[in-house]
Amino acid sequence: MTDQPSAPQDRASEPNKNGHSTAARIVTVPNILSVSRIILLPIVLLLLFKRQNAAAVAVMAVSWTTDALDGYIARKLNQVSNLGRVLDHLVDKVWVGSVLVTLVYTRNLPFFLAAAVILRDLLILAGSGVIMKRRGLFVQSDVVGKITGFGFAITIVFYTLEVPVLMQYKSAVDSVVTVLVVVSFLNYLAVYLRRMARFRLPGEDPQ
Repeated sequence: MTDQPSAPQDRASEPNKNGHSTAARIVTVPNILSVSRIILLPIVLLLLFKRQNAAAVAVMAVSWTTDALDGYIARKLNQVSNLGRVLDHLVDKVWVGSVLVTLVYTRNLPFFLAAAVILRDLLILAGSGVIMKRRGLFVQSDVVGKITGFGFAITIVFYTLEVPVLMQYKSAVDSVVTVLVVVSFLNYLAVYLRRMARFRLPGEDPQ
């Protein structure tokens, strides 16, 4: 969920096996999976408000599974597209922000944590937009992003289930998330500045 700008080989303009441009195909399996997360989001929020914790986590798990599958399927079926990248990126931010805000009202998630994550995501979205417009690059998660995303998922489950025996570790969880937010944003900022300056590390794809 933390994102590193990069320029993966863009297959959006390549013809698929039927001779059609992938960029022209909006209704694809990966895009359907991305949209399904938005469709499932109100269900997750409703379950959180009704305190049906196990059901909420189950639907979350389905959402996270579609998130993991859409990129893999896009590559396998040669359905990688500019729209798909942007859609997946936006859906992730909306999903996480909405769930965290709901947890603030229903599970006593600290307001500052939700605000920090949402502010970070808004800044990343803004930075990604600038990079795409000026450099023609797209965004994808790096190692720091994947670790941060996993940390967010664990935190969401932690606050959703509210297991009494684990709540004694609430302060530790909050501290870890705070560190992840700061580190992941600084990591993105460093990459943003490098990309805007057209500086690349050894082994990176040429821009």
